[in-house]
Amino acid sequence: MDCDVVVVGAGVAGLSATSVLKHAGRQVQCLEAINRIGGRILTIRHPLVALPIELGAEFVHGRPPETWDWIRNSTLTAYEHDSRAFHIQENKIVHIREVGAIADKVLAGMAKSSRKRDESFEDYLYQSRLSSDAKKWAGIHVEGFNAARKDVISAASLEQDSAAAKEIDGDRAYRIVDGYDSIPDSIRRSIPDHESTIRLNSVVERVKWRRGHVDVQYVSTVDRHKTVLRCRQLIVTVPLGVLQANTDCGAIQFDPVPERILKAAQRLRFGQVYRITFRFESAFWEDDERFRRVGFLVSNDKRFFTWWTTRPLITPLLTGWMAGSAAEEFSEAEPSMVSIEALKSLQRILGRKIPTPQDVYFHDWRSDPFFRGAYSYAPVHGLAARTVLATPVDKTLFFAGEAAETKGHSGSVHGAIASGLRSATLALDAADQLLD
Repeated sequence: MDCDVVVVGAGVAGLSATSVLKHAGRQVQCLEAINRIGGRILTIRHPLVALPIELGAEFVHGRPPETWDWIRNSTLTAYEHDSRAFHIQENKIVHIREVGAIADKVLAGMAKSSRKRDESFEDYLYQSRLSSDAKKWAGIHVEGFNAARKDVISAASLEQDSAAAKEIDGDRAYRIVDGYDSIPDSIRRSIPDHESTIRLNSVVERVKWRRGHVDVQYVSTVDRHKTVLRCRQLIVTVPLGVLQANTDCGAIQFDPVPERILKAAQRLRFGQVYRITFRFESAFWEDDERFRRVGFLVSNDKRFFTWWTTRPLITPLLTGWMAGSAAEEFSEAEPSMVSIEALKSLQRILGRKIPTPQDVYFHDWRSDPFFRGAYSYAPVHGLAARTVLATPVDKTLFFAGEAAETKGHSGSVHGAIASGLRSATLALDAADQLLD
């Protein structure tokens, strides 16, 4: 054996699993396909902007220990984002509420509903006695926050997510002043001999396995050299979109195929998101008395329907967000159209001419072969697929990441960390049983 365990993916799930295993004395190799760690956390910095710019995960939702332990132990700086959401329709402010407040009220009512069969969120809204206004804004929030189609996402999964969020004050959002990439960097630095443990630019192509023995074939994107690592166990933490891929670039071929796992992966859905950040010459929206203290702008626009500032800190950064069915309908658009459509949406929402941005920041997660989208959600009757995905295969194969989080924190950084920690613990227990 070349090592005890191979971990595929150096996002927060893979790094967390690697850290636990290394501290337990296991020989580990962590293979990452791209040239950086962090996965769907992608932070960039600009000398003219005081805050880092996030192209992937941005908010710490609530106070989950999986994230806050790293913030505290690494002496990072975080602040609470202004949660006031201005609901705008036809250039007019129709509500000013805490972000997601209407949806939270709807979800709380859903938990008390006598209808216990699973159904789509849209079906639940249709059958409910909620006002048309509440239905509309709740639907917009769910499609945006969950990156999901409201006619597909499971009402049962939303109930579970809502209950889990309450336990960690999930309605509060925080930003890390040091940049979200400081979290994976802190986890990386906790790994003994991390320089030799983590191999970047290493694309896993094929996994041949039997109980207690795995051959992992990967290719270097630097020199195209192929290598096979032999190990006893494998932890796979790639995004759901990669697990769902067949033979395209980035897909992993298993021999034999763990059919139960891959069927569960196909059962889930991988949400699509377009997010774009503009740096303007100044925070021009502050000139309008109505928007001087805005945290979020939420609208019924057909494209980029949600925007947020960096409040309470004032910077010239404004981020637009399009997700759910709107993002799916936009998926065939050319990348060059993203900023054009975003500015058009912003102009419609604010009802004014938008200054020319000084800079535009965007990453196309959908077309990136090593990600293929944003984050997962469960369709109707699909919630159990997460549990299947998180169940070890013959004490040898383990799958982790936000899609395999089973306690209501999927689609989040802290959920991915929790899943990585869980997979490492399961692998350690299984390894002892294999030796017995």
